[in-house]
Amino acid sequence: MNDSNQTIQLQINKLKNLPALPEVSLRILDAVNDPDIAIDKLADVLSMSPGLVARLLGLANSAYFGQSRQISDLRTAIFQVLGLELVKSLSLGIVLNVQFDTRKCRSFNTEYFWMRSLLTAVAAQKLAGGKNSLQFSPATVYNSGLLLYIGMLVLGYLLPEELNIILQRCKADRSCVGDEVHLQLGETHYHLGCILLQKWHLSPVYQTVLNHFEDADFCGDEKPLINLLILSQSISSMLLDDEAVDVDELEALCEKLSLSTEGLPGIVDELIENRQSIQKLASIMGR
Repeated sequence: MNDSNQTIQLQINKLKNLPALPEVSLRILDAVNDPDIAIDKLADVLSMSPGLVARLLGLANSAYFGQSRQISDLRTAIFQVLGLELVKSLSLGIVLNVQFDTRKCRSFNTEYFWMRSLLTAVAAQKLAGGKNSLQFSPATVYNSGLLLYIGMLVLGYLLPEELNIILQRCKADRSCVGDEVHLQLGETHYHLGCILLQKWHLSPVYQTVLNHFEDADFCGDEKPLINLLILSQSISSMLLDDEAVDVDELEALCEKLSLSTEGLPGIVDELIENRQSIQKLASIMGR
């Protein structure tokens, strides 16, 4: 192993020794992962982080939700606009985001990162119905999509220069960032994300999804969810690359993944229609 690879591996190993989350963040993560928490209790816990409250209120007042009056109270935002499950999901993403400063990676576009994460999450949640009904709750499906690329945040924080080179190279030759990360660093961003979620004791479902996302032989209970996320990932990639969405290609992928195509064209149209609104959400989350 050359010196460069040794340095990279040492940096990646640091992920296992990251300091514990601040107590406030831990309490927020415990709250958003409690399926039985009351809205008032959740609002009280989230209010311990003024920055998080400010972002949630910004989301509640964004064009995505089309409010005619200004919302200035978190409980009102949860009750009347965002809803309990969406607040949990967005809080989860925001709390994790603020732990990693990716500004040293000049080519890392935080808004793009959250745009892709949100598109994947929304697509997965909408697809997880009808004949694709899963044993997991809509919130779990959404969160799985939201956390799918969390390993990229880790790389932007731990290895900013190395990731910057990879992102520049992929932009120049339009190659796959995930493949290049694996080739150059010897680890997939999915695996790094899994290490992070293990470290911070997030739900085993999310850990399993990341740990086995590229494992074709995996046949556990999470396999249908992984297949749904693969389809959602393809949809988000097409939308972000400004390609004309090829529904025939997506339907062929559905067949390969043993997923139903029921409602697929309508879901794709809905995502296209809401793309700008989702981008505004991404902008607020990535601040």
